Amino acid sequence: MITPPAPAVATAAPCPECASGLTEDTRFVQWCQACGWNANPGAKTATGRGDRFQRKLNRAAEERLHRRITETGAQRSGLDTATVGAYVFSALVHLVTLTVAVGGVLALLEPYWPLRIVGAVLVLLAFHLRPRFGPSRKAMKRRQLLAADDAPALRGLAARVAAELGTRPPDLIAVDAGFNATYTRVGMRRRVLLTLGLPLWETLGPEQRLALLGHELGHGVNGDARRGGWIGSALRSLEEWYRLLRPGRIMVRGGRGGNPGGGIAILGEMVARWAMVVFAELVLLAYRLLTRLTRLSGRRAEYLADGFGVRVAGVDATAGMLRALTLGGIVARFGERRRLRGASAGDYWSELHAYVVSVPESERARLLLLSRLDDSAVDTTHPPTHLRLAFVEQLPRTAPTVLLTAGESAAIDAELAPARAAVAQRLS
Repeated sequence: MITPPAPAVATAAPCPECASGLTEDTRFVQWCQACGWNANPGAKTATGRGDRFQRKLNRAAEERLHRRITETGAQRSGLDTATVGAYVFSALVHLVTLTVAVGGVLALLEPYWPLRIVGAVLVLLAFHLRPRFGPSRKAMKRRQLLAADDAPALRGLAARVAAELGTRPPDLIAVDAGFNATYTRVGMRRRVLLTLGLPLWETLGPEQRLALLGHELGHGVNGDARRGGWIGSALRSLEEWYRLLRPGRIMVRGGRGGNPGGGIAILGEMVARWAMVVFAELVLLAYRLLTRLTRLSGRRAEYLADGFGVRVAGVDATAGMLRALTLGGIVARFGERRRLRGASAGDYWSELHAYVVSVPESERARLLLLSRLDDSAVDTTHPPTHLRLAFVEQLPRTAPTVLLTAGESAAIDAELAPARAAVAQRLS
């Protein structure tokens, strides 16, 4: 049995604000649990008036949505005005791509070779800007797909959770090195891809893993417009447009290494570059607008997914899963320190377990407090973690509808052993 690393304990120093004792584990931030002094040492000391105003608006919107969800209950996202606008805006995005493709085909049919060259370029451009139904190829390379016969116990558990929620079980299950989990539909057939970040999965207990599966598979029935093929592919198309239009950072210079065509060529390149900058900013503005239109629907869907986690695993397990999500920074720093000392990949998961167990309650409380201080969340698509936790903890404490036995849990651990070894190698 591995013994957790002993915390570095020092004599509790007095808080400069209220004279209460500071926390003593020097591996983590020393702060005052009585008044909150130094709870967020990395916070910006000064921000502009516009930043403070925007942050105040965002916080008010998040709290207003949380109150509405808590009072009325999380319900399936409907077609509100913003969502309808998002569908219409997505149609415009797809129409642009279609127009480029049709224009290219028509140009290819012309008898003049210059037009055919333009047509070929437009067709290639339309192919590059086509709607993406799922993660990019680069993103998929970071995932390790589990073969259909490699994880029958995990697939069986996921199927039971999906059946309880009335949704489709995952067609594909993958693992990666992220401190997260995702639910995605991929390809024209809209197959369900469930990705489990092993650093998160390994820090959760069996019931918390059930809650995580309930949350992720709940996205199949919570009406999140961002995960649908129409709006989701429009967002990915805009991402591709921006990557294509954003010019490189290499500036045109005269003299050695400059453009041999002279001043006119240099001027033409500068004009083209600035035109690309303008179009790239317009695309970025469109992306932000579409994201804004789906913000309310997406936030509501996340609360509903948390409710599905409670339905599957219970309030305590789901709350524990949400608290575990605040440990992402600690897990990342743990990995960095291991790499610096050249630790063996074979000991990664045992050391991670021991380290997470050794994190004191004072540090866990500070991380949760940070969510209240700066409205931090898992990412920009999720509500602040402390509001999600408050929503979950006020739900009725019903019995879990899916149970995971010790034998099933051990079987899943055994199935994931090869994947754990591969991910540990990548993280070391």
